[in-house]
Amino acid sequence: MRKIVDKINFIIKQERGTIKKEHGGKIRICLIYPDIYQVGISNLGFQTVYRLLNKRKDVVCERTFLPSNEEIVDYDNYPLISYETKTPLYEFDILAFSLCFENDYPNIIKILELAKIPFLNSERESHHPIVVAGGVLCFSNPEPVAEIFDIIFVGEAEELIDNFVELYKRVKEHSYEEDFKNNVKREIIKFKGFYVPEAYKEIYRNGKTQGREILWKDAPDKINRVYCENFSERFGYSQITTSESVFPEMFLLETMRGCPFSCRFCLVGHVYKPVRRASFDKLIEKIDEIKKEGHSLVGIIAPSLTAYKELTELFKISDVELSFTSLRADRFTMEILNTLANRKTLTLAPEAGSERLRRVIKKGISESDILSICEKLSETKLENLKLYFMIGLPFEKDEDIDEIVNLIKKIRNIFPRKLTASVSVFVPKPFTPFQWHRMEEYENVKEKLKKLTKDTNKDTNKIKGFKLVHEVPKYSYMQGYFSRGNRKVLKNIERISKGENFSKIFEEVKDYTYEVKSFDDYLPWDFIEHEGLSKENLWQEYEKAKKAVD
Repeated sequence: MRKIVDKINFIIKQERGTIKKEHGGKIRICLIYPDIYQVGISNLGFQTVYRLLNKRKDVVCERTFLPSNEEIVDYDNYPLISYETKTPLYEFDILAFSLCFENDYPNIIKILELAKIPFLNSERESHHPIVVAGGVLCFSNPEPVAEIFDIIFVGEAEELIDNFVELYKRVKEHSYEEDFKNNVKREIIKFKGFYVPEAYKEIYRNGKTQGREILWKDAPDKINRVYCENFSERFGYSQITTSESVFPEMFLLETMRGCPFSCRFCLVGHVYKPVRRASFDKLIEKIDEIKKEGHSLVGIIAPSLTAYKELTELFKISDVELSFTSLRADRFTMEILNTLANRKTLTLAPEAGSERLRRVIKKGISESDILSICEKLSETKLENLKLYFMIGLPFEKDEDIDEIVNLIKKIRNIFPRKLTASVSVFVPKPFTPFQWHRMEEYENVKEKLKKLTKDTNKDTNKIKGFKLVHEVPKYSYMQGYFSRGNRKVLKNIERISKGENFSKIFEEVKDYTYEVKSFDDYLPWDFIEHEGLSKENLWQEYEKAKKAVD
């Protein structure tokens, strides 16, 4: 145990902004990220919840993460502990998971088992903590892990945390210990944005979800997703910076939530509607504040950075180095290229190689747009240009793969320095126009990746100064299986958590990932309602994509 504590203490010493509070008389919450520390501490949503909870005088919020494979061995028979005070997780009142990536689902089970807590909500008793979850997966499709949680937050934390804590306190005052957890769940379903999975049962026919049965009298038929209305002044920002983060010593600022372009494959462009922007004046105030605290590296977070109109003004701030995610090849990017390109690396995301396929996915940029940007970048001091593509997209043809290679070659002829292309596999996401579409056959995708690698690296066609990287296809198909899954998926999540290889499981479930669904099919996430995002409108966009095929 000493080895574990020493490792955590080392990590804590690297942090700036850690919050430590006395437990006495407070609601004790452990915030959990189901991945290793370096990934979890880099997540801005996770940090925002940590700060919001600790702002309350009646709450103490600590953190823990998935131990690495090497660290799990050190735990042996010891329970998983929090970082701030090394308290075993089973001693907390509430365990709150942040769910952002489907492939983290098996880690939820690993963490609860390390904590000596049953992972199924039906097997936990009154003395166990209440186990809750929040994050984007909770308002897209939480069903694969629904039976793990007592309560799921359907929406953005800024609008849900205070309601939850106040109700928790009120019910605590008027409940016997053995009734308390049940009373909290019975009361919370009366509030917008809270989902109690055990109040419902999925109905199946031939293994497919046909609908839901309401088991509790007061449980609503639909759960309304809640969003932060006053985002302009309540944007997210880092609480903790550390050299151990994926973004070392970087202070993150959320400039936008949602994306105005709504590409047909993109979850963020749909479930975070309406699009909201941080107040420029408030951003400047925050940057001035963190400059005084000694931060000189600021990361700007937005799904589409160039849609933030005051971006050029942000770059004029002195004594702060601004960093950012990928850029869109559009007119605004052209206007600010000279400002942007004084850094070492930039990322552009064409997504597809052909004009036809970019129309299908509603990317809204042309090849001439992409090449114009690259030509301008070649005139700057930019050292490394990264490109991002997807394969296996809906209605993709073999020639679309050739077009990726052709586009890379055209960019190589224009941009003379280091060039990298990253390739991922399309995964259909809930609440997008492509939620009904299938994943392409696994073997076909492997052949396409092999072709891309061959056509960009073989001696006769080798693109000099170029590197192609791609994700492991197996993990994309695991993500796709989880993304559109129902509650039956949990048994396979458990198998993976215990070390079984997904490749074996995939042979059993691949037909599910290859299935094209119809508008009349019941989707496991149909019970969630997003303001301004109807199933009918999404279907219309899917139909438009079909018409753009030829």
